[in-house]
Amino acid sequence: MQNVPVILRFVRKCVMLFMVMIMNVKKFVLSYYKNATNDFYITRITSPKEALKLHSHNYFQIYYVISGRLTHHLENSMADLTAGDIFILPPNQPHYIQTPDGEVDFYSLSFTTDYFQNIKEANKLILDFLLYLQAEQAEKIEPKISLSYEDMIFTDTLFKRIMAEFSGNKTGKQEIVKETVSVLLSLFARVYFEENALALVAKENRQLVLHSIEYIKNHFDEDITLGEIVRRSAMSKTNFCTIFNSIAGMPFKEYLNRYRIERAAELIASGEKISVAGNCCGYNDFSTFYRNFKKYMKISPSEFANKNKKGL
Repeated sequence: MQNVPVILRFVRKCVMLFMVMIMNVKKFVLSYYKNATNDFYITRITSPKEALKLHSHNYFQIYYVISGRLTHHLENSMADLTAGDIFILPPNQPHYIQTPDGEVDFYSLSFTTDYFQNIKEANKLILDFLLYLQAEQAEKIEPKISLSYEDMIFTDTLFKRIMAEFSGNKTGKQEIVKETVSVLLSLFARVYFEENALALVAKENRQLVLHSIEYIKNHFDEDITLGEIVRRSAMSKTNFCTIFNSIAGMPFKEYLNRYRIERAAELIASGEKISVAGNCCGYNDFSTFYRNFKKYMKISPSEFANKNKKGL
């Protein structure tokens, strides 16, 4: 049952790839939309048409749902959105939406990667956020943000201001739109990173533990201690041991000893002397080697060697 999410993602990816193959994926540019500038566009949508078809575009797009429900489909993920939810889509990703209930009301805000270049350089939060979305899309991204009631009220105000400025012709409208959208992105970045902070740390820590397991496999013949491995991972001992157990299915010491004995058994089976096999697998003390061998192989090293000599 643990593989079900993986299978579902694989099926969704196959469906998306099949749609890409059999359909002409429309590629939008901002100039397609009336009143769009060269690098920015915003609109409020109640009857989506083009978005229901598989398409892509070379700009960022943000959906903010005011009311109703829509489902956004990507190659590697999907998200169900209701009132107060944000969906941020990086450039050049085939996607489409569905409206399960038929009625939906949402803002669609689009901007090119160059639009906020100056702001991105001055605002590290926005820069990190946009780069993260683009980088993670190659794997599996969850670009959905669910806002708190307080942040929803603030977001409603910002979107209404952006729409009003964008639709009007007052002096300084471009500057006000850009500054307001930068506030909007800063808010989304903060919420996104706060919501995903634990997941991001867990992902990084899991990768560190996987590297540690690989290190054990490559250096099992050396004097390896838990303290040394923990220091290499830069994690706390408790956190490391918890994640190690979940990945390896056993504590660090048991994994190390079991791996060493399995390698020693291979050497003995190939004709190597028992004492040499123990030394080659990190055991300087024969009694410890003998005890661990019998524990994991259920027979003594000599009995194991005799069995292999007889071809049993």
